Amino acid sequence: MMKRLAAFLLMIGMFPMSSLFAVAAPSIDARYIIDAMDAAMEYDDAAIEAKMVNTDRLGSTSLTFDTFQNGSGDTLLVVTAGPDKGQKILRLDDDIYLYYPDADEIVRLSGSSLKNSFLGSDFSYEDLTGDDDYDERYSYTLDGEEMLDGISCYKMTFTAKKLSETYQVQEMWIDSERFVPIHVRLSSKSGRSLKDILYSDYIHDGGIFFPGRLEVVNLVKKGSSSVMTVSSARFNVGLDDDLFSKEELAW
Repeated sequence: MMKRLAAFLLMIGMFPMSSLFAVAAPSIDARYIIDAMDAAMEYDDAAIEAKMVNTDRLGSTSLTFDTFQNGSGDTLLVVTAGPDKGQKILRLDDDIYLYYPDADEIVRLSGSSLKNSFLGSDFSYEDLTGDDDYDERYSYTLDGEEMLDGISCYKMTFTAKKLSETYQVQEMWIDSERFVPIHVRLSSKSGRSLKDILYSDYIHDGGIFFPGRLEVVNLVKKGSSSVMTVSSARFNVGLDDDLFSKEELAW
């Protein structure tokens, strides 16, 4: 969800939105919307501080974590408070590594393990560190325009190209002015709804849009949800590549 692979194709924010639509409206299609969304949320690297609250029928738990990401999409997540304080998650290309401080060991996740719950939340490891290269993984269509919570949105449907994808169908509602996602529904190939992801409280910094709040609602497990709120977001800070090294993970 946090990785941005496409290059800047549209400099959203440099022009008045009314002027942009006056020129571009006749040619808006699925390709245009994907490019505009990538451009609006593009950054070279990022350092994010966030808190997550997980709720189920037994109550609520919380944790805080720092996330770092470079331009290649490599991601490091460090739990800074909560029962799992000190655990680290590193994604390099298609590999995910977990570091457990109590055991002082590194475990590599692969295949179906990527679908496991992240520290008891409704986010999977893949949700938090996954690749959102839509062109490579999905075919997509523009279904039309809809109002969602008072926001004019483009409604799009993404269909997985491979059966190995965790979510075979994604329905996405994208703000038609800011070109940022508002709501995503994740479903199986049979059409069973699995999760809703709600994006809100967008941070706008240096022309970059980033969701300040993400809520994941588990549609399979009744009463289960996770809310992530961002307390700090810094972009294009020049992170050291050594930060994303498996050899440095245990330090």
